[in-house]
Amino acid sequence: MKMKKSFKKTLVLGIILVLNVSVFSQNRLLKKGNEQYDKYEYINAQNTYLKVVNTGFESSELFKKLGNSYYFNSQFENASKWYKRLLEKYGTIVKTEYFFRYAQTLKAIGNYKEADLYMHKFSRLNPEDNRAQLFLKKQNYLKDTNSEVEKYRVKNLEMNSSFTDFGTTYYGDYILFSSSRKEETSKQNIHEWNKELYLDFYKGKPDPETGDLYEIEKWDHIFNSDLHESTPVFTKNKKIVYFTRNNEDGGSYDKLNQQRRIRTDKLKIYRASVNARGEWTEPEPLPFNSDSYSIAHPALSNDGKKLYFSSDMPGGKGESDIYEVEVNSDGSFGVPTNLGSKINTEGKETFPFISANNDLYFSSDGHVGLGGLDIFKVKSFSDSDTWKVENVGKPINSRADDFAIIMNKDSKKGYFSSNRKEGKGKDDIYSFVRIEIKKKEEPKIKKDTVVLPKITEIKKGDDLGKTLVLNPIYFDFDESFIRPDAAIELDKIVTVLKKYPSIKIQVRSHTDSRAIWYYNTALSKRRAKSTREYLIKNGINRNRITSRGYGESRLLNKCKDYVYCTEEEHQLNRRSEFIVIEK
Repeated sequence: MKMKKSFKKTLVLGIILVLNVSVFSQNRLLKKGNEQYDKYEYINAQNTYLKVVNTGFESSELFKKLGNSYYFNSQFENASKWYKRLLEKYGTIVKTEYFFRYAQTLKAIGNYKEADLYMHKFSRLNPEDNRAQLFLKKQNYLKDTNSEVEKYRVKNLEMNSSFTDFGTTYYGDYILFSSSRKEETSKQNIHEWNKELYLDFYKGKPDPETGDLYEIEKWDHIFNSDLHESTPVFTKNKKIVYFTRNNEDGGSYDKLNQQRRIRTDKLKIYRASVNARGEWTEPEPLPFNSDSYSIAHPALSNDGKKLYFSSDMPGGKGESDIYEVEVNSDGSFGVPTNLGSKINTEGKETFPFISANNDLYFSSDGHVGLGGLDIFKVKSFSDSDTWKVENVGKPINSRADDFAIIMNKDSKKGYFSSNRKEGKGKDDIYSFVRIEIKKKEEPKIKKDTVVLPKITEIKKGDDLGKTLVLNPIYFDFDESFIRPDAAIELDKIVTVLKKYPSIKIQVRSHTDSRAIWYYNTALSKRRAKSTREYLIKNGINRNRITSRGYGESRLLNKCKDYVYCTEEEHQLNRRSEFIVIEK
């Protein structure tokens, strides 16, 4: 009996010891991960936090930081996984900003339906947030971003490396850009944020046809330091350059935890000029830079009298805003001014560019887009009363981050940067050429002699489509106009309704499951109305026809949400029915 008691006591002590060691190990790893996270060593923090997760430990703070460490590195697929776990388990206690971030990651992996659902949740919880208001005003954003009259042909440049390449500018016969590519002959520093080399300036000669860059080499050594350099912009005479460089001093408050101050890299804008000997002077920081916040990604007005940039300085609207500042004739500066809520949101607005015809381009994740940063345009930027922010659409924008656009004098060619999946590295440079296309018009319909099958009886509740053995009334994806093949079938309905003038019908239209349900319901209503109007236009009294849109609620096959289907399978669900409601 004493031996049994002794064994039990030893067993209990052993279990307590193991638990204590396990808790100690968890705490040690959490402390290490938090230190890495606070220093913005996100790759290291990810690895440490994943070890904590593998011990079975869970908390809202752990899931937040894991999600953030991927989100801030634009690793949206992995970020989505941890934000999902965060909101499923701790959704009632976390800040609503995580609903927005989760929605952004869902867009990045193509799950627009669920992304919109979380944006609706975010909008209900934050009705005053500019991002919420913009989302609610632009429910058809998926269609809008694919319906521009101006379209572009884009190309991933051959010279892109397996690392980071981004941020182009025109410089005489060259294109300048930033890259973290490896150099065989030089020693380069590693940045702990993303475990890549620090960015340096490179230059290349552009091919006038393809936009590809050749004869790649580092630009002037005076600009490339042991830190990051990026996003240069030149005055028109090429004698003054502004560019972005990071520093390693200062700190800022965590946006989602105002009690915690973080020491981390901040960005500053530098300026250099060509001296009397034709040489570049040593770059100097602009006077309104700070060690406590970032000033980055400069752009110049066409007359060179205003400098635009992105900053997270205090008093801004969001994570980063776009500002302007006067450049005086003596080289001094005025006071930076925020461009205001027409441009800036509670999210990120960054990478401004002013085109030759005075349009503003910038990147944003706060305005409604396809995922990550999208590129937006404001025409006639000099007149603030007419400002209207427009998404430039596909194929320049994608599910990923799209940013740092520039274009030539006639705005028909240019470059932008993106981290889309099909790229070669973390960020790649793409060239684009604008092509003019006509808006899709309703096709002209040729009338043929209508041949009907023999009809023995028409009863209330019958579908005339089935009675007449019609070919299905199909619609193109996301469209509601009557196709020529559909018109041939509708003419048979017209003939029967003229032959049986007492019949009344209801046109019922259905969509496939792509896009969010309420958009599909609206689309089906437009299609049903379009079908009804065709019948009326061809001689049927409007009092004999009603219409109803069912959206995706009555699918004919397996093609519901999150199920892969071919285009042909989806098309089977885009159909119309003609139900006899009175005989």
